[in-house]
Amino acid sequence: MRKDLHSSKPFANFKYEKPILYRMASETTIHAHKYVHFENLQLSTRDFYVMLRDLIAKYDYPGVSCKLVTLKEGGIFSSSRDYLCISKERYNFFVCAAPFGRSFFISWWLQEEANTLANVAEKIPYIGKTLATRIESKTYYELDTELMFTSSINSLVSYAVEKVKADKGYTKDNNAAQ
Repeated sequence: MRKDLHSSKPFANFKYEKPILYRMASETTIHAHKYVHFENLQLSTRDFYVMLRDLIAKYDYPGVSCKLVTLKEGGIFSSSRDYLCISKERYNFFVCAAPFGRSFFISWWLQEEANTLANVAEKIPYIGKTLATRIESKTYYELDTELMFTSSINSLVSYAVEKVKADKGYTKDNNAAQ
């Protein structure tokens, strides 16, 4: 269901989570990171998140969810930042759109959560490594599904970035995705 981008509560149907420690990057495997920096551009973080969420919703991907999460910028007493988390099973894209001085950046990280069962199994003497390997093994279907999710979401985030460039008339040549 599409929400008006100028609604006073564009994320009313999102589950908003408080800061959670288990989502810290140090406890996940980072598979990819991309970003785009826009010089002298101001943009609404929330408007970008709503646009991206609505774009993803149009494709009706099975098992994919979008929610706002708040992550710490550093240690436990540091400031927090809102991210749009796009998830399917153990895979999460964390999208950050934020001002940086007079500029703006959009960054996205693909992370995989650890398989707790495999990590526990690995600690079993003699058979742990073999058991963990079996738990972690995936079928072609599972691999294809992961590839479709990661490829599709990466493409949609890139499309949203290009839409921002077009909508804002931004033509700086030095701002390519890294």
